[in-house]
Amino acid sequence: MAVRYDGQAAAEGHGFQAHVGPMRSTSRGAVTLRSSSPKDAPAIRFNYMSQSQDWEDFRTCIRLTREVFAQEAFQPFVDHEIQPGIKAQSDDDLDAFIAEHAESAFHPCGTCRMGRADDTQAVVDPTGQVIGVDGLRVADSSIFPRITNGNLNGPSIMVGEKMADHVLGRDALARSNDQPWNHPGWETVQR
Repeated sequence: MAVRYDGQAAAEGHGFQAHVGPMRSTSRGAVTLRSSSPKDAPAIRFNYMSQSQDWEDFRTCIRLTREVFAQEAFQPFVDHEIQPGIKAQSDDDLDAFIAEHAESAFHPCGTCRMGRADDTQAVVDPTGQVIGVDGLRVADSSIFPRITNGNLNGPSIMVGEKMADHVLGRDALARSNDQPWNHPGWETVQR
């Protein structure tokens, strides 16, 4: 069945779906103090889709998904496109759909990103130590400098394990510059 993130059915009867969106968004939000009072909740601004590249990437995601579903192997299972609908073809049409229907995948991270001490956007150093604060570490997905390509659970566990090694004084693993394999024809095959 086809469902939305909010649990509402997008269609009656049988169907299949793909959820798409940019994985390397250039938009940046912020979690900041609302006031000097510790009783006041922080100001949280996600700032989704604030960069033009995100809109371009989102349109590319939709068009690539349509290309995948147009393959012969899917034909016995396709009746019609539910959302955004086959009439939505232009950049403006797709942008209107995105503005109305884009949702968070509930995986915010990076609110106190890891970086060098001279990085004005960094909150913690590579050992999880809060920069400028003795004896305080952060060991969760909030230290990610960039969002991961999948669920945050596994990478968050890895961060916890790595920070535990730092606290316990264990030696780091040997460095590796291994690169992931990409199909040489990735632009036209294995899509």
